[in-house]
Amino acid sequence: MKRILLFVGLFMATIGYSQTNLTTAVDFTATDFNGNEFNLFEILDGGQHVLIDFFGTT
Repeated sequence: MKRILLFVGLFMATIGYSQTNLTTAVDFTATDFNGNEFNLFEILDGGQHVLIDFFGTT
């Protein structure tokens, strides 16, 4: 029972800290594996949606 309460307590404590306080996007340029550069604001200005995934493998 103590393990369950500890797990629930730790889970509830981390819920409020999983999001950032930023309310506007920060402009940046990224380069993919093929050397193509992408600018966030250029894509957003073009009316496209953006999903940013910071996972990569080598």
